[in-house]
Amino acid sequence: IITTSLLPLICFSSQTTQTAEAKAGSIKPENAFTNLLKAREELRIAQQKFLFTKDYDGMREYFANNSLNINLYEENANALLSSKALDAESKKEIGTIRRYGVGADVIIMYGSLKAEIDEENEYPDYSTVSKSLQRTADSLDEVIAICRSNGL
Repeated sequence: IITTSLLPLICFSSQTTQTAEAKAGSIKPENAFTNLLKAREELRIAQQKFLFTKDYDGMREYFANNSLNINLYEENANALLSSKALDAESKKEIGTIRRYGVGADVIIMYGSLKAEIDEENEYPDYSTVSKSLQRTADSLDEVIAICRSNGL
């Protein structure tokens, strides 16, 4: 049974995934991999610039920039997953939000981070922000390692 409160989330997720899949076809695997490396650097910058000073407003504003590569993770991951740059086993390891893998961890943990620093959350918890940011970075590092093992 799907409750009506979850319906908008499910519809949004489905639309986002379809959009990501459409965009993925236009991204070359090498560019997608480079974008993942840039996304990892963006997470490092957020950690150094905003986390240690507990500047949640700054972090929120930083991650609100839709042109950041971390915000385009799904498009880039889908480009890699739909290419021949990765072997079948690597594609399974990375997975998607629909098919669990380390790539889903990136999406889930980044979502957790963004939810914790959301402007509606008046007092973000430092521990949750720190853990979510670190786990997003760790999961992304695993995706990058899998890509490198395939020659990217």
